[in-house]
Amino acid sequence: MWLHSGFVLVHLCYLFVTLHGQDFNPLPLNQRDRATPGVVLPRSFTPRSVQEAFSRASEIISTRRSTITARRRPQDPMRNIPSARHQRFLASRPRSRRLEDVQERFEEATRVLLSEFNLTPEQILFGLQQTDLGAMLEGNDVQNCQNLFNFTCSRNGRFRTFDGTCNNLRHPSWGMASSCFQRLVEPDYADGTSEKRVARSGSALPSPRRVSLELHSHLDNPTDYVTHMFMAWGQFLDHDISLAPLSRVNNELIECCPVSDDDPPQCDPILIARDDPFYNAFGIDCLSNVRSTMCSTCSLGPRQQTNQVTSYIDASHIYGLSLNESMALRSNDGSGTMRFVTHPQGGELPPGSSIPNEDQCSFQDPNLDCFETGDQRANQHPALTSLHVLFLREHNRIARRLREINRNWDEERLYQESRRIVGALMQQITYNEYLSLVIGPERMEWFDLSLRRNGFTQYDDTVQATLANEFSTAAYRFGHSMINSFFPEITRGSVSGNRLRDMFQFPFGIYRGQLDGLCAGLVNSPSQKFDRHMVRDVTNHLYQPRGNESGLDLAALNVNRGRDHGIPSYTTLVEFCGGPRITSWNQLDRLFQRGIRPIFQRLYEDVRDIDLFSGGLAERPNQGAVIGPTFTCIMGIQFYHLKFGDRFFFEHGAQSGSFSSAQLREIKKVTLGKLMCQNSGIEEIQPNVMLYPSNRNAPTRCAELPEMDLNAWRQSSLYVYLANIPKEDGSERKLFFT
Repeated sequence: MWLHSGFVLVHLCYLFVTLHGQDFNPLPLNQRDRATPGVVLPRSFTPRSVQEAFSRASEIISTRRSTITARRRPQDPMRNIPSARHQRFLASRPRSRRLEDVQERFEEATRVLLSEFNLTPEQILFGLQQTDLGAMLEGNDVQNCQNLFNFTCSRNGRFRTFDGTCNNLRHPSWGMASSCFQRLVEPDYADGTSEKRVARSGSALPSPRRVSLELHSHLDNPTDYVTHMFMAWGQFLDHDISLAPLSRVNNELIECCPVSDDDPPQCDPILIARDDPFYNAFGIDCLSNVRSTMCSTCSLGPRQQTNQVTSYIDASHIYGLSLNESMALRSNDGSGTMRFVTHPQGGELPPGSSIPNEDQCSFQDPNLDCFETGDQRANQHPALTSLHVLFLREHNRIARRLREINRNWDEERLYQESRRIVGALMQQITYNEYLSLVIGPERMEWFDLSLRRNGFTQYDDTVQATLANEFSTAAYRFGHSMINSFFPEITRGSVSGNRLRDMFQFPFGIYRGQLDGLCAGLVNSPSQKFDRHMVRDVTNHLYQPRGNESGLDLAALNVNRGRDHGIPSYTTLVEFCGGPRITSWNQLDRLFQRGIRPIFQRLYEDVRDIDLFSGGLAERPNQGAVIGPTFTCIMGIQFYHLKFGDRFFFEHGAQSGSFSSAQLREIKKVTLGKLMCQNSGIEEIQPNVMLYPSNRNAPTRCAELPEMDLNAWRQSSLYVYLANIPKEDGSERKLFFT
């Protein structure tokens, strides 16, 4: 479940990260595909002991469930709205809940064996997990579990499945929705199984709220480099590829505050000190929080978590994760468009919520519903909702044009081809505009992430395009430090706007034409700098309802979630990425921004206790990049896998879903700025909207920006080049579609 069992970079050799003129020279990552350490289980560990452990596990689970049902404390959504919103944003779906129920018995049996044999973490990790349960257990428990990940695939599928299955034809479950996160390094749990990480000494780590207060305090420190659209795109992309759902009891929201002995094991509240400088004024001593849903591994061993969405950059947050969801979001009128409503001021918008009484959003404006999209988080704040609106309009714009070009195409063809193009635009913008700013052009080349000027890339079915837990739970949360408190709206030269704390789950201004002003504000205002600081709107007021005075703490949630997921310490990932083995505090001075090390030293007992999220935010950014070396390492590995492990990546040739050379050229003309121009009332914009306007990136009339010519999809010219397979006469092989 970690790097050396399927998450291997076979094409990359060394990660060079320069600090003070010195290079980190890690081992080739394929050398890290090391053999499993020789671990010996106790002699008394027999098939009978395993069978007894599973029987005992069933009894424990049955008793626990009946007790929880009798004493359950379901959350009143209207009493604790920030926590209810958080749980609804990350609500587990039926398949995720089913897989968690299946895995519960495997995990409980692991605990029984841990207790009975006093197993070490190594024995749990490399002994229990490698046990051939199929040969030791009576019955079909293992096979029934594994059958949940077996799928029959069509080798000639031109379009993606909605749930990500069958992208890799040899491993159909890789990257699918509701599969396990992978790991770059072994998990770090206090008991080797599922208990949250503790300090090296065995004592408790500093509380997440204390880490937030001392390390992630508020500082208004805007950058002159990237715009706030850079941050917004990062979140939009995150919602396409990552969602770790929160566990539930009987499919109900869980109340975990005040703390009670009767709380279910899913409860994981964040305790607040009596002298907290903010929450104390409101009498709050606990933030209700729930552990992430465990993922089904069909094996003994440490807990893994679920990624509920597809790992692929496929615009699944726009289209939904199942055929039924996608059909509900489609017009189904022969046009290939997605459902929309036309508002007198707002224009073409997503349809209203199908559950306005339950969505923790629509009730704030009784006369207007929040929006229904392919992702349950789309209404978190209006800037995010605006991107959903733009991409809905882009799909419909493309579908209508394709219908004009190809009169013989039916509803399904129009919809699927439009969806295919929109997914390619997500990838084009991510790799061409966004990622190059995140890790810098030099490391884009090193990781082979830069898009090609000509020709095709080659899919590699040995590369697993699954998200790494370290990426999703820590590294890719770097953008939280770049969120602004204030979201300006710029309309005809006048500036207005709102604080973020007043915008959570309040997208109703979009009905009144807010989108253009919000978009102009995003591309003309700087984001906060990448650093350890986070604004109070997310550390004191996260998901706060309008008119209320307090919310949740995003920094504390991030730290807590890392420990919940068994994410190893910051120093472990530094070493994994080729950095030094850090054993003393002074070594951090080479890595961290000036003056930060003493704060960490005051908080943590041991330098090896530092949480990955906090340590990564403290690093000096690499030259020409937004983030520092350790997060660059994790991000580079991840986006390599998302590119070369995706059979439908838009640059790949020789696949049934490949674009033609002509189509590829047209897709590569597209920028986020042009897409915004074509789907809003904006008339002038800088070419790269993620960079602050400058002489080199001067605002340009929308009509002057390059435009994708959809005539490349005209039926008569629709073919796919099979790249890198030349014929003897030097011409290219082609696969024609009729």
